[in-house]
Amino acid sequence: MSYTTFYLCLIFGLGYIFFGVESYVPVGRISHSSILIGNKIYYFGGITDVGASDDAFYLDLSQSFDVVNPPWTQIPNIPFRSSWASVASDNSNNADIYLFGGIMFDVNIQKDSFKSFVYKFNINSLSWNIPTVSGTAPSRRIEMKAISDNSGKIYIFGGAANSLVGAQTRTFFSDMITFDIADSSWSINTAVNGRATYSATLLSNGIIVYVGGLEPFNGNNDVVLIADISKILLFDTNSLTWSTKSAIIKASVLVESRHAHSAVLAPNDQIIIYGGTRSTVNDVDFNQASPDVLVLDTKKDLFEITAPNVSTNIGKFPTLTAHTANLYGNYMIVAFGIKGNITRQNVITLYRNEKIYVMDIRNFTWVNSLDLSQADNNKVSDSQSSNNDKTTIILASVLGILGGLLVLIGGFFVYRWINKRKREKDDPGFFGSNIDR
Repeated sequence: MSYTTFYLCLIFGLGYIFFGVESYVPVGRISHSSILIGNKIYYFGGITDVGASDDAFYLDLSQSFDVVNPPWTQIPNIPFRSSWASVASDNSNNADIYLFGGIMFDVNIQKDSFKSFVYKFNINSLSWNIPTVSGTAPSRRIEMKAISDNSGKIYIFGGAANSLVGAQTRTFFSDMITFDIADSSWSINTAVNGRATYSATLLSNGIIVYVGGLEPFNGNNDVVLIADISKILLFDTNSLTWSTKSAIIKASVLVESRHAHSAVLAPNDQIIIYGGTRSTVNDVDFNQASPDVLVLDTKKDLFEITAPNVSTNIGKFPTLTAHTANLYGNYMIVAFGIKGNITRQNVITLYRNEKIYVMDIRNFTWVNSLDLSQADNNKVSDSQSSNNDKTTIILASVLGILGGLLVLIGGFFVYRWINKRKREKDDPGFFGSNIDR
């Protein structure tokens, strides 16, 4: 190695440290979990090209950005590989995220390593732990949703179990799990017919709206059907009672029932439903449900489902399944998932979307950027968190630069010393050496 080569490496290293730090870019995945807290959407796990993942990261919404270059930040990994789980937050402090159930594989091998049905992540300390919870712990399950209210309770309905979580056969659960955050306790009550891979949305009046999903036919776990999208399941968190309500479909196109879709709560208690598949677990092919976007109006005496006209500023966009969607102001942010109509044998190995898509819900337009000047409605302030992040980034950058300089300077002197010793031992003089010049 010549002095010229070494100095070029030194210049390149200093330039990299000062002017370019490689950013974190998550790979494509399906069946992950996400939650919005303040101006960040936190993402956990999912199935990537190497199986279940222990990834944890967030999307920073504190500044405007282009969809093709979203500002990702990696955070401490989950203590296990997770997918088909569900997350909910403690709304009293907006700092604790609870991850429930799902696949729990060892971080080194794709084998079960279950320890607890619930884990807690604190966004301030960036630490994971297993909370101590009293009461009978729920049966292990996947494909359910957790919903937190403003009274310190988290509701988890149904879900399913299979061999991935230790069950001998596929089983649908027909119970409602309540996790009391303040008391750190479980309670489990019988619900309605079991259901999984549905969407769950909490209305302003405290009613949880369950749409679509898979369910057993008359309780027979061997016969799986897609729940009728017009038959809306409701749970009142105030009276702890169940009810069903039919929705009128008013659309010029055929509205297909679906599962593994997403739903977000828009203003006026309207629910925007996106994506999903119309295929069941026994179908050969994996087909997306149509149309992509639906709106469920819950303010009307008779719920109403419509299919809005969707436009795009980004060209062609895929229909997605097993993705996540979160609403930030006027923007619905959709991330990852299965894209397109594909054969079932390729669901796991191919077609994992690695992108995010942003829809302006005011006019149902897919846009190419998130513009904060247009995202003020329903936005939660997180200035303190943002300031803390900036301080952390600045400190980390300074320490990184200093550390990099020390490594490079130390390496330079070591290199000089080694070459000096080599010349003294092997080379009679500079012109007789093997140093390129």
